[in-house]
Parts: sequence; C-alpha cells; structure tokens
Amino acid sequence: MDVRIDAAGDRLPHAVSFELMLCCGAAEKVCNGALLALFRGASRLGDWPLSVIVGLTLLVVHGGRVLAGWAAVSVLAVLLQKLLKSRCARLRPCQLPAGPPQRAPIPDHGSFPSGHTLHAVMAAVVSASLLPAAAPLFLLAALVIAASRVVLGVHYPSDVLAGAALGGLLAAAFLAVC
Repeated sequence: MDVRIDAAGDRLPHAVSFELMLCCGAAEKVCNGALLALFRGASRLGDWPLSVIVGLTLLVVHGGRVLAGWAAVSVLAVLLQKLLKSRCARLRPCQLPAGPPQRAPIPDHGSFPSGHTLHAVMAAVVSASLLPAAAPLFLLAALVIAASRVVLGVHYPSDVLAGAALGGLLAAAFLAVC
C-alpha cells in the first residue's frame, strides 16, 4: 500500500475505495452510445477549446487588456495543475486493476486535480461576472465537463472537486485584478 495512504490513517483507504466504487458505478451507467458521445465531447471541450472561446468572447466584449489577463490566469492555471499533479502523483482510476475503463485520452500523468474541471469552472465563474448573458451556458458546460471526467474513468470525484475549487479561486483572483 502507498506510504502516503498509510500515513494518513485508516479512513483514507476507505475513502479511496469509495471513490473508486463511484467511478466504476458512473462508468457502468454510461454505456449508452449517445451519452458516452456527449461526455467525450464535453471532455474535449474542457481540454482547451472552452478557454479559447472565453478568451475570444472577452476580447470582443471587453478588449485586449481583459484578454491578456485571461491568458495570464489560464497559463497560471496550467502551471499550478501540472505542479500539483507531479507532486501528488495520484494514479487515475482507469489505471488501477479494479478501475473503470479508460474512455478518454489521458493528457498527462497524475489524476489530482482535474485540469479540465479547473478550466471549465474558471470559465464559468468569469463568464458569470463578465459575460452574464452567456453564464448559464458556461455553467452547464462546467458541470457536464466535470461529470465527464469521472464517467470517462480518468478522474476521481475528489480530483474534480479540487479542480473546481482551484478554478473558482483563480477566477476570483482574475476578477479582483481585472
């Protein structure tokens, strides 16, 4: 067993088992071709296209200064997520023998936190403030992207929650400066 799990006490292995059970259950429920296609499409949207869409929309509505800020916070988000993934070195659920099937490409090593969710929530929070007419669409996209990462077997629910929290914090920092 992993030393980090042993050092955390008896409760952490049970939580990891519960999360793995949730991942496998979610993957089993989404065997339908149409639902699977929806989640795969949402996952692809959360990779980088959503950030580009937000950036271009911010440029049109608010100008180059806001776009530059969005680009800077997006780069910071990538660096932060990569640092955390390398430091935590958590295997993805689909990489475990008892894990769910891998139904999406794995963009990098490490499961914690979910970068797709981080960027999707960051987009949703920023759009809620700066692009209110588009906010419901970005919020829905963030929710589906976050769910897709668990359903597709590439993240645990806690990875998604951590990504969402980081996305919210980075968006709040961006809005405070913007």
